[in-house]
Amino acid sequence: MNSRTEFTLKSSSPTESRHGGTKVKKRAKLSSPTESRHGRTKVKKRAKLSSPTESRHGRTKVKKRAKLSSPIKIFLIALILSLPFFWGINILEKGLEDFFYTRELEKNPLILTAQISSFTFPDIQEPIRNQEIPDLKISAKSAISVFVDSREGKESILFQKNESEKLPIASLTKLMTAWVASNIYQLSDKIEISKEAVEQEGEMGRLKVGEILSVKELLHIMLIESSNDAAYALATPNIGTKKMEEESFVDLMNLEAYYNIGLKPENTHFINPTGLDPKDPFQDTNYSTVKDLVELVKYLIKYQSEILEILSQKENGTFYHTLENTNELLGEIEGIVGGKTGYTKRAGGCLVLILEGPRKNSYFINVILGSEDRFEEMKQLINWTKESFGF
Repeated sequence: MNSRTEFTLKSSSPTESRHGGTKVKKRAKLSSPTESRHGRTKVKKRAKLSSPTESRHGRTKVKKRAKLSSPIKIFLIALILSLPFFWGINILEKGLEDFFYTRELEKNPLILTAQISSFTFPDIQEPIRNQEIPDLKISAKSAISVFVDSREGKESILFQKNESEKLPIASLTKLMTAWVASNIYQLSDKIEISKEAVEQEGEMGRLKVGEILSVKELLHIMLIESSNDAAYALATPNIGTKKMEEESFVDLMNLEAYYNIGLKPENTHFINPTGLDPKDPFQDTNYSTVKDLVELVKYLIKYQSEILEILSQKENGTFYHTLENTNELLGEIEGIVGGKTGYTKRAGGCLVLILEGPRKNSYFINVILGSEDRFEEMKQLINWTKESFGF
């Protein structure tokens, strides 16, 4: 009997069994991908098909089209069905916005005013000169025609002749007299007509000593009939000596011209409220330039609509006699907004005429000084501007 080799190793050895016999140590894990449990080598299996055309058995097959899963189908159907709902929600939201906006405008109209004021209007083209029309020739000493667009704050000089020359302005003075009177009186104030007023040169107005007229009535008589009596009465309301009253009123006329309207003393100056030539032939009379008179008219249009309304009347029969305007062009030329005449020996014929423009809030201001035929030359000026410019 062959002796058996004994081991002194403990049963804790990985190669010794509980019964003392020797056995092969088992692998804890297969370390090689090609080795099986029984020690034989085998081919490693694919974990997944890496190629979309390769089957499990190694044969090639055509890739099948992927189908939409049920959740995706449900989502798409719900999306399509919900489109009309969201469209209806938008309409409802817009309707509610309009409703509440309208209600807010009723409570606070200034909202709309603020929005309108923030709008930017496109620039309006300047008047285009037709070069085929020859330049205008008139005999007046000075003349000007200006197109004013008050909405845009723009103006264009269409014609000018000696526009900066200082000349006597005769009764065009009464435009400034009316402006000052409208500011220091209420239209309902009463003024008693004095002897000095009635003795002013000219027969217009037919005023009588001692009668009492309102400021509104005197303004109409002064501007429509160009009454010197009415102009003097407005400047001397019987609150002091006539000379002091007249001088104080004339001072106000010059202050308004220089400080409020922005005219320059060297170009415009007043010595009386009527525009009459002084008795001393060497004494200066009321004078201005056609450019300054345009600024005065613009100021009246902007701030004193009452004066402009009076200037537009051909006649007025609300007084004890019918007032007839000295402006012969009223009723003859279309679109006249208002006008004022003037004449003295030193001034010659003078005329201011305001006409409607081609657009809303636009107008023409035409001024002629020192003319022998102011009405005919004014018609020539108006017709020439219509033919020479496109708007």
